[in-house]
Amino acid sequence: MTTTRLLLFPLAFAGACAPAPKPAAVAPPEIPALIAQAQREPRNAALRFRLAAALAAARRCDTAVTVAHTAQLLEPDNVRGPLVVGWCQEQGGRYDAAIATYSDFAAQHPTARGVAALRAKAQLALRASAERTAQQALAREAELAQQPPQSATVAVLPVLVSGDSTYQPLSRGLAELITTDLAYIRTLRLLERLQIGVLLAELKLGASDRADPATAARVGKLLRVERMVQGVATIPPAGTGSVQLTASVVSGSGVVRPVAPATGPFPRLLALEKQVVFGLAAQLGIQLTEAERQRILKEGPRNLAAFLAYSRGLEAMDGGDYAGAVRRFGEATRADPSFRTAAQDRQAAAAAPALRQAGADPLGSLAAVDALGEAAAAVQPATGGLLSAGTLDVVPTAGDAIAQAGGAATGTTTTIRRLVPETAGLPSIISVTNGITIIFKRPP
Repeated sequence: MTTTRLLLFPLAFAGACAPAPKPAAVAPPEIPALIAQAQREPRNAALRFRLAAALAAARRCDTAVTVAHTAQLLEPDNVRGPLVVGWCQEQGGRYDAAIATYSDFAAQHPTARGVAALRAKAQLALRASAERTAQQALAREAELAQQPPQSATVAVLPVLVSGDSTYQPLSRGLAELITTDLAYIRTLRLLERLQIGVLLAELKLGASDRADPATAARVGKLLRVERMVQGVATIPPAGTGSVQLTASVVSGSGVVRPVAPATGPFPRLLALEKQVVFGLAAQLGIQLTEAERQRILKEGPRNLAAFLAYSRGLEAMDGGDYAGAVRRFGEATRADPSFRTAAQDRQAAAAAPALRQAGADPLGSLAAVDALGEAAAAVQPATGGLLSAGTLDVVPTAGDAIAQAGGAATGTTTTIRRLVPETAGLPSIISVTNGITIIFKRPP
């Protein structure tokens, strides 16, 4: 994007159900006038966000981030700040930081207007990060094979579904559910399902190849994961027999350690998954605390129809069929209104197409921001979030930030220093090692 490209930025958001005002155009040449106006109106948050957007459009991300943070002090629940900051981080190739920026704000302000756009941005950044990670890993496969894995890391491969092909989407859904449940064990770090799926796609492996322990060991080395989980769900045609879930833990050296299979009628599939997770924990050498055991039993979907629809939504989302994902996630939330993850993923899927199309715009599209604005209130608040714990390396006063905006561009990105998540008592989602970004899935 050139510095003359126009940047759309809303002057103000309307109420949740009111039509949004037509956004005004912001161009980098406006920066001097915006600086002067911001100095005259130090409490005008919308003006500061507008200035931050213009600075970002001019590729002055160091100053744009600082100005966005000062504006956020005036309006902490305004999505414009993290949109600017995250866009700048993505432009610098720091997808891990951008995902944290989007996700932290969404967790801290789950009902903010436009939060669906941040969830979509997080998903798009995760995919971009996963694609880059897979390409880097394959280019460095020989080197990575000689490096030790990251401690306590686990990756769950897509579950192989055999028998009734109607239930093939459960491959993704069960892998996501196992990943989330294992992530409640605080000593483990779980890779995002999407990151694993993108690498498998790059390897162009068939279903039978993915079930091979040697494949799991190879994938583990590429992602520098300590152990891999392979699962198989045998689902006969409805009503003709029992469902069986099996799983194995595969070490980096290819040693396979199976867990006891879980067998029962299809309506008990979700309960069987919990049984397998407890077996996996034992095979991983972990003695669960009672609190961890109870949370694993408590969390997750309760309605099998909702889970099936959610699994089909994941399949559509991974394939770029956002309309299909919206429809399937909607079916999941109607079947189980308490299924918060499905509701949030539906928001992200609805906002993703416009944001993807407007990728060169630091704030994405106002249409995407408004796409599910009124629906955000239906999502229950999540715990955690690091936005309030973040600090700038040098915290400027409001006046200093605006004065800095008038200076020469440095061509660098402002470093954001965050409290270590574990120190803040919050779950870690990011680790960067040797140029390979590993994004860990942690439940709130």
